[in-house]
Amino acid sequence: MTPKCSDIKLFLILSFFCLNNLIFAQEKIIKSGDKWRFYDKATPPKIGWMNSNHITSSWKKGISGLGYGDEAVTTIIDFGKDPNNKRITAYFSKTFQISNPNDFVLYQINIEKDDGIVLYLNGKEIFRKDMPIGKIHHDTKASGLIVSGQSEAFLHTIYITPEDLHRGENIISASVHQGTEKSEDLIFNLELFGLDTQKALPTLIKERSIKSSNLDLKLKNLSYKHELEKKEFQYELMKQEKNSYSIYLLFLLFIFLSLTSGLAYALVVNRKKLSTATTKNDILEKQNQFKDAEIMDISLNSINNKNFLKEIKKELGFSIQNKSLPIVNKEIQKIIGNIDFNLDTSENWSSLKNHFNAIHSGYLDKLKSLYPNLTDVELRHCIFIKLHLQTKEIANILHIDPRSVQSARYRIKKKMNLDESTNLKDYLLNINT
Repeated sequence: MTPKCSDIKLFLILSFFCLNNLIFAQEKIIKSGDKWRFYDKATPPKIGWMNSNHITSSWKKGISGLGYGDEAVTTIIDFGKDPNNKRITAYFSKTFQISNPNDFVLYQINIEKDDGIVLYLNGKEIFRKDMPIGKIHHDTKASGLIVSGQSEAFLHTIYITPEDLHRGENIISASVHQGTEKSEDLIFNLELFGLDTQKALPTLIKERSIKSSNLDLKLKNLSYKHELEKKEFQYELMKQEKNSYSIYLLFLLFIFLSLTSGLAYALVVNRKKLSTATTKNDILEKQNQFKDAEIMDISLNSINNKNFLKEIKKELGFSIQNKSLPIVNKEIQKIIGNIDFNLDTSENWSSLKNHFNAIHSGYLDKLKSLYPNLTDVELRHCIFIKLHLQTKEIANILHIDPRSVQSARYRIKKKMNLDESTNLKDYLLNINT
């Protein structure tokens, strides 16, 4: 490792002091018996406690050493209500002033603790002893136990250099952890010295060398990490390029499936709509057929009523032929006139034909197209035959003799060019519409 210019300069200056046998006194910056702020509650302190006077300003105050269960303790802290279930961690913080960190070539920290400790300077961890690696929590237990008598002296010494300190206010903090809830004692005490003597030179050079080595190690680690990240990035880039085609195909497949699903859904919806519309049309058609059948029945009844009226008219006419009562004759003639008025209308026949044609799917239209020379009276005969009415029933409705019905059938067969062996009723029932 190539020494830095600043390290060489420092070494020359220190060597000069050594050669001249200059001896300077050490100074206690933090002493045993100084006041500290401490936190001994069951819940953890607020985040950032190790570097915040604002947070620690509400903490309790006490003179070091601090703790419980040991003769070296000056300020007793609270460990909870249950001696067999003591609180694992206690926290300590102190603010001190350094007018010029370079007034001393080195700083020495002596620590007394029981069981484990994590020490912070201005929020940065500078020392960890008898504690597990990794992040420290409020319930983290010490990894080692201090046997009776070991915590009665300052057992641990560490060194810091001037660049570790701030000009003016500095904060040193610690969390002290028990190894078990049944631990009998906890203690914390700390002293800080500023050194400027010959004896400090080897330690200073050692600390500088350690820091330089640590810095080089950090730089190497950063370089290695950078190269590793670069390799990982290249690998991920190659992996993405390799998978891009597959992703593209998957995307196309997704689009295809989406379109297919959409079309299938649209077809299903359209089929349902068509089925619903068809069902509604069928229902309406059946309703219309039912209504047409009802109206046709009404029309037939009306025709029957007219035939009945014809019979009444005939009988009334016959009954008054030999009568001489003028008043009776006049009234009967009036009734006959009203009956004639009702008989003359052709609306019922027209209504009957329309509804018959609707129920039988245009039967009359088909019949007229096949045999346009059929008269309206002959078409009426065809309607009655299609409705399975007997000869006598047809004669009554049309107010004619049954033989006239037979004659009308003969004329219809002749106009249809049917031979004698063909049954007119069967023929009419089998006409396809």
